[in-house]
Amino acid sequence: MCRRIHRLYTRKSGTPCVIFLAGMGDSCETWKIVQNRISQEASTLSYDRAGIGRSPAAAVVPRTCRDLVEELYELLQEIEVEPSCILVGHSFGGLVARLFASLYPHLVSGLVLVDAAPEYKELAYEKVLPENLIAANREYYENPMRNSEKIDKIRSYQEIVDYFRQSDIPVSIITRGLPDVWDEEWPNEEILTIEQHLQADFRRLSTSSKQRMATRSGHYIHHDEPDIVIEEILIMLRGMNT
Repeated sequence: MCRRIHRLYTRKSGTPCVIFLAGMGDSCETWKIVQNRISQEASTLSYDRAGIGRSPAAAVVPRTCRDLVEELYELLQEIEVEPSCILVGHSFGGLVARLFASLYPHLVSGLVLVDAAPEYKELAYEKVLPENLIAANREYYENPMRNSEKIDKIRSYQEIVDYFRQSDIPVSIITRGLPDVWDEEWPNEEILTIEQHLQADFRRLSTSSKQRMATRSGHYIHHDEPDIVIEEILIMLRGMNT
């Protein structure tokens, strides 16, 4: 499968590789601005997961985060990326980054989580959802066929929990400061508050973690305020070289 996965890989000799993991349904193009800047400082890799962008669909669905982690591992072996890497994960890509770091800690030297999805977030939303939205929210959580990558969220979240391990690598948590307006009925401000609290809990991932608010950004921080994401990656890169 990896030989058919579309990727954008830039090599800069003697530098760690910064690997960009897109949110669910997003192609590697989502990282264009940030990757172009970081490629001046380090090797970089972004890619389209199976069925997204220019990569063919997976032969078997539904899939889980573990499947995506193994797909990335095989891709790194194929293109011979030297450890250790910084993983930058947006939204659902943050779950993949976290699981990869848990399963292959020797390959990862840092995490940058860009408004990353917390596990079981859909269940947390139910605390503030009006009655008429709960059934649809639960269906999206339970039915893998309802999301663009046919991901089994229940099994994926359990994988995150089962393989959790606290580390001492630097973890930068970048959280949006503005609500996203998905639907007039959706309690956007309340959902934002829940997300901010859940992402604050990511600090438990490492003894060297910090959270930063992107006050002028919605969910796509790397589009709204790319300089914040770039700055956090560069801080991490330069910290590795001191």
